[in-house]
Order: sequence, then structure tokens, then C-alpha cells
Amino acid sequence: MHFNTFRRIVFVAALGFGFISVARGGGIEVPQQGARAAGQADAFTAQADDPSAIFYNPAGLTQLKGTNFSGGVFAIFPEFHFSGEGGESMRLPSVLPHLYAESDFGLERWRFGIGLNDTMGINEDWGNNGPLALLVDKASLTLLSLSPTVSYKVNDHFSAGVALNAYWGELNVRRNVMLGAPPIPEGTFHFRGHDEAVGVTPGIMWKIDSRNTIGAYYRSPYRLDFEGDARITAKGVPEIGPSSASTTLDFPQSAGIGYAVRPVEPLKVEADVIWTDWSSFGKSSISSSDPHFNGQKTVYDWKSGFTFRLGAQYDLTPHWVLRAGYAYGQNAIPTSTFSPLVPDSNYHLFAAGIGYETDRWSIDLAYQYIYRERRHIHDNLYSPMTDGTWDNQMNCLMLTAGYKL
Repeated sequence: MHFNTFRRIVFVAALGFGFISVARGGGIEVPQQGARAAGQADAFTAQADDPSAIFYNPAGLTQLKGTNFSGGVFAIFPEFHFSGEGGESMRLPSVLPHLYAESDFGLERWRFGIGLNDTMGINEDWGNNGPLALLVDKASLTLLSLSPTVSYKVNDHFSAGVALNAYWGELNVRRNVMLGAPPIPEGTFHFRGHDEAVGVTPGIMWKIDSRNTIGAYYRSPYRLDFEGDARITAKGVPEIGPSSASTTLDFPQSAGIGYAVRPVEPLKVEADVIWTDWSSFGKSSISSSDPHFNGQKTVYDWKSGFTFRLGAQYDLTPHWVLRAGYAYGQNAIPTSTFSPLVPDSNYHLFAAGIGYETDRWSIDLAYQYIYRERRHIHDNLYSPMTDGTWDNQMNCLMLTAGYKL
């Protein structure tokens, strides 16, 4: 498969939105892909009643009529604190885009769509002078997904759909390295690589009756072989590289199921359970013909876990809607391999949202506050550099606008 056209599309979209990526949920996932869902803590698997269904549950597209467009941005304002030796903090705002389009093309049972979003990522800058610099100075992972989608309404109760996910990823890592005993200065190691991959997301939706709906989806695993170059630079020392190098990451499979109910006509409530197989992150190593880089290993040993989401939507009027939700996510990273690259822990997410809709236009705004539980790290693989207390909280805003032809 040739990805040249895909590369041009995602690069133009990325430059147009000026986006960068950030680790948000368990591991490195970013499940906020639409403000309607985000206002309900992303409990949307059994609703998926706007074009963002392309991500949340492709089967949900059958609830739409005509041609619909939606797009917006997700702004994240994180605060990381490390109280180890010297202490360090990091505040690095990020903005991610999402774009969706779908149409029935005049057909009664079929729906077709396409989406562009960033579902996983890292964006960090700890600086090159503190105790963490030998582990990570700067790191970024951008992972764009272009998703052609089709869904089919079997009958008034059951629908099925599938999205083909074409991924483009770029990985950048920079850290300090020891080149020798003082007074030899520390050097800077830099790796940059990119790759493409393909996955699928099938989903189903069962409308039991006018009040009760069940939805489910499965997102397949995929592998990215980041191919690029590595180099080491230092003041007063000849540069090593750049040399061709590559490293492989196996991204996880996941599955979710949701149940939505309307206990009374203006109110809709949904509960979701999401499983993500983070155990795919075992370890990785750099392959290069240059012995300075070949064989460098990183151990992850991440573990699979669950996310639990509960969200509600209340129709104030035919035009105005209020939303709220709560989510709890399990930590994916054990103490033994905890590092500043992904300072993960169990998290609590509190969400609120508001929406306004006319026959043609809609606009939705969501706010999320994410608190990661404090972690005390001692005697792990990267001690004593990581020894100390780690705290993290995030304030997030999402805006999505929609238009119907």
C-alpha cells in the first residue's frame, strides 16, 4: 500500500491546526475525540450519535441522516510534579484536532464516513539540566489515524460498522548520555523515526427498545517500525552519526462495551467498560548498523487494564443540552519500570459539557479535570533518578462544531 497521499493529508492537517500530542489516559491513549462524548467522560459507545461515531463505535453512524460534518480541537493543560532530588515540574500545553464527515448518499441502510484524529501520543520537555535528563529530556509521539468507515443498518434494532484505520506515526526522543568521566561533557542522544500501519475497528449497536441500547467495539493491534536516524552530539566532541536506526512499538488492542438508558425522556445515561491490552508494550530496542546505537534497549513491561466510564446527557430544550460524567482508569505502568517518559498512575476524570443545536448547526463545549493518583517510586529500574513522589493533574477543554447538509 502506498501512503504518499496519506502523508500529505496528515501533514497539512497537522500544520493547519498547529497540534502536538500528549499522554492523557492510561498508558498513552487520548480517547477524547468529540465534545459530545467528552462532556460525558467519553461514555459514548452505546450512543455514538454524531460523526465521531467513526472513532467511538462505527455502528453508531446509522443513527444519522443525510450528510454531516464535524470538527474541533482538544486543548490540554497538564501539570507534572516530581519531588525527587532537586525536584522538577513540567507544564506543556497541547492542542489536538479531530475531523469527521459522513453521508448516507441517499441510501436507506448504508452510511459512509471518514475521520482524522490523534488517538495516542506523548509530549514532554523535562529540560536537559535536571536529574531526569539521562532518562528523557524531550519526547514526542504523534500518531494520526485516517479512518474510512462504513456501517449498515440490518433492521430497526441492530446495526454493524467497521472503520479501516490507516496510521501514521512519528517518534522523537532526546536525552543526555555519559560520554566518559568528568571533565568530558555529557552528550545529547537524539532519535527520530516514522512509519505507517493499518488496523480495523468493527462495532455493533443493538437498540433493545426506545429506551435501552447496547454498543460494543473492538480496535485491533498494530505495529509501527519507526525508521529514521540517531545521533549523539556534544560540545568539543565530534558528532556520532547521524546513522540509520529503527525501533519497533507494538500498539495495543482494545475492546469496549456500553449500555445507554433513558430512564425519563429528557435524560440519557450511559455506562462503559473499556479494556486495553497494554501488555503489548514489553520492551523495545534500537537496530542500527552503527554499534554506538545498535541494541540499546528500553524495558516497559506494561500491564493490561480497564477504564470505567459513566456519563449523562439532559435535554433542557429542543436546542440546549447539558452533560456530565466521571471515569476511572487503571494504571498501566508498574513501579519496576516507571519513568518520566510516561509518568502514569490510576486516574479520576470529571467532565461537564454543554451543547446547542439547530436544524443545520451544532456546537458543543466540554471541560474535563483529570487527577492522577500520587505515586511514590523507589528502587526501580531507573533508581535513584526516579526516586521520589510523582503528581499529575490536567485541565482540558474541547470544542466541536457540526454542520448538516
